[in-house]
Amino acid sequence: MTTVGKILVVLHLVLSIMFMALASAVFTAQNNWRAAEKKAATALAASNTKIRDLQSEFEKDRSDLNDKITLLTDNGQKLQGQNTALTAQVATLDSDNKQLRKDVDQQRDQAVLASEEAIERKKEADLQREKNGEMFLNREELVKKLNDTEDKRFALDLQLTQVSNKYDQLLNEFKVMKGFLASKDLTTDTKQMVVQTAPPPPVQGLVTEVRKAEKSSRELVEISIGSDDGLVIGHKLTLFRGDKYVAEIRLTLVQADKAVGYVYTRAKNAVVNVGDSATTKL
Repeated sequence: MTTVGKILVVLHLVLSIMFMALASAVFTAQNNWRAAEKKAATALAASNTKIRDLQSEFEKDRSDLNDKITLLTDNGQKLQGQNTALTAQVATLDSDNKQLRKDVDQQRDQAVLASEEAIERKKEADLQREKNGEMFLNREELVKKLNDTEDKRFALDLQLTQVSNKYDQLLNEFKVMKGFLASKDLTTDTKQMVVQTAPPPPVQGLVTEVRKAEKSSRELVEISIGSDDGLVIGHKLTLFRGDKYVAEIRLTLVQADKAVGYVYTRAKNAVVNVGDSATTKL
């Protein structure tokens, strides 16, 4: 074999080794990308599940809160009715007590009448005294009941105060939850929550206009598809230019044949242009 032939054989062997290394590197990179894609899909599914669980928990807490508010309101009305009845009963007892004292005074005055009527008056006085004793005992029982009723009313007033404080606390917590959802650009309307948890339909359109919001630094993007295509407020779309990822938008306004959303994430140094593709097919 000539020297040229040997050189060609060695060169062929070196090129074969380089080709095998390149093929191995390509195969390894392909496997890595597939693993990354599966991991991202798993993380996205877990996030969607967590969002649905949080929304279900929020709906349950709000339903429990409304039930508690209704129960507390009914208890408050019952307590007010009982308080009114007890106040009327106290007034009646005071009136009866005054009448009893008046009767006792009248009987005492009659006891000093004429001497010829002393015996009969004494009998009457004894009878009246017995009657007064019974009335006094009855009065003591009524006073005791009144005191017990006042104690119960005080306890009920204290319970009502505690219930009112708990009601105010629950209302404040509900307001904080609504504020937190609003700060995360999440709707507090339960109907929209149900709609937004459903995945958007597989649609594709084009960017028709790009502009800045008047009172914020958000970049607004108008696309050529809308509610007729199944889109609703809160749906997310991905923007592409050819096969290059540009940005992602969240819809804030949806009409029949168009929609508007704001850019909430984008590729590094990417600029959204009219004519870019907008799709949910990912």
